[in-house]
Amino acid sequence: MVLWDPFRDLYRMERDIGRMFDEFWTGRVKGEKQLPAPERAKVPAESEKGFTAVATADLIDKKDALVIRAEIPGVAKDNIKVNVTEDRVDISAEVERKKEEKEENYYCCERTYGAWQRSFSLPERVKSEQAKAKYKDGVLEITLPKTEEEKKKKRELKIE
Repeated sequence: MVLWDPFRDLYRMERDIGRMFDEFWTGRVKGEKQLPAPERAKVPAESEKGFTAVATADLIDKKDALVIRAEIPGVAKDNIKVNVTEDRVDISAEVERKKEEKEENYYCCERTYGAWQRSFSLPERVKSEQAKAKYKDGVLEITLPKTEEEKKKKRELKIE
């Protein structure tokens, strides 16, 4: 016998809606780790000609390092900034495009500007001074070596 709770359905609905928004904002998930959602206030809702408003990213937990792969197509390498601390990674990018057409009786000049920022709280401490980033074909890959302390924490237990 279970006591009737008039708010049970409301709690379940709130949980399901929260999960739906989390899945929408975080994009793809690989493995067991999931990246946190971007800060809602800084995320533009639209995307523009191949430039995604929010970089979709994967977090890969390798034995000695964490690797973040973010898809940032259409952005020049010089317009991407990455800041790393021992427990956080901040990625920001800017895109500026200018299109100008001149004809005999016609002149058109269009400018587009977009910027975004995404922050990740890391599940483990890393050596920020040894972090490396490379950008190729629209994919940013950040390699973050784990600290020795974090490597030692993991231990498999034998079940009796």
